[in-house]
Amino acid sequence: MTSKHPPRLATWMLRRFGSGPDNEALIGDLTEQYVKKDSVMWFWRQAMKAIPISFAREIRSHKLVAARALLTGWGIWILCLLTLFPFLGSLYFGVGSGYSFGVMVPGVLAPFSPGQLLGTGWSLLWSPVLGQAAIPSGLEGQARAISYVIGVALPFLVWSMCGWLVAYRFRDQQTAVVLLLAGSNLFMALFLFGPYILMIGAVGIPLHIAPVAASTAASVMGILLGGGLFRDRLLYR
Repeated sequence: MTSKHPPRLATWMLRRFGSGPDNEALIGDLTEQYVKKDSVMWFWRQAMKAIPISFAREIRSHKLVAARALLTGWGIWILCLLTLFPFLGSLYFGVGSGYSFGVMVPGVLAPFSPGQLLGTGWSLLWSPVLGQAAIPSGLEGQARAISYVIGVALPFLVWSMCGWLVAYRFRDQQTAVVLLLAGSNLFMALFLFGPYILMIGAVGIPLHIAPVAASTAASVMGILLGGGLFRDRLLYR
């Protein structure tokens, strides 16, 4: 016989990542049915199906809110790319303040400059892969540690701020918009990582995959944490 209490992890995931105003009612209904069915696998299947279904329903029902949430989150990120990141890059690595720090692939990232709109736009496009974890080659010791701080810790903090602002501004659809922002970040990194591998070649994969993966993971986790998906939603009411 299985426990009359539904699986805690599945319930926790559904409570934290389920979207919409009826999420708690859904959990209650599933719990009642679980008591009758007494099947752990059934509850897991229902919970894992409910999360994407409720997310898609919320986004489809609030398209304008979803678009504004993406613009808000990515707008803050781009603003930081144009200001904070180049400043720190010039401070620690001696790279010109108008440039993205640690250009790993010459010709891929261009200066962040109002006079070079196409180049700047191209650099912003590639930032989820190159801009977040651009670790200059040849650095050792403290300098390399600082480069990881800029490439991993700083994106975590910036995206946490983005997640918090999106969650607070669109708190009626908090879960859906935060998941949307996190998903868009992950999608951009995965979408661009393939072409990036073609640029650096197979030999460069072991050197660059770790910082890119660490930076992407830090960014996504920052959005989820800042967006309050691991905390009481009442904080945003």
